[in-house]
Amino acid sequence: MKLGKGNRAYPGWPILVLLLVLGGILGNWLGGLIVEAWPSLGFLARTQSIGVPALALDLRVFTVHFGFMFNINVFTVVGFAIAYLVFRRL
Repeated sequence: MKLGKGNRAYPGWPILVLLLVLGGILGNWLGGLIVEAWPSLGFLARTQSIGVPALALDLRVFTVHFGFMFNINVFTVVGFAIAYLVFRRL
């Protein structure tokens, strides 16, 4: 356990990563519900994909697939921000 400012114990980076992932998922999910209820807010749910598309490496004995994509929209960013604020309150 690390000591932060004023001898207050802060959780580590794995907790931050977990909270950010959960915040992004919940933000995206709640955003989908909001857009479903108010279709005029659909422009907020447009996603931008960032990452590495699927890449296959066939070695004849086995095949390995690599890939990583972020699908980010406004609601996901809001979820990230709320998750970070929760982390700071821990």
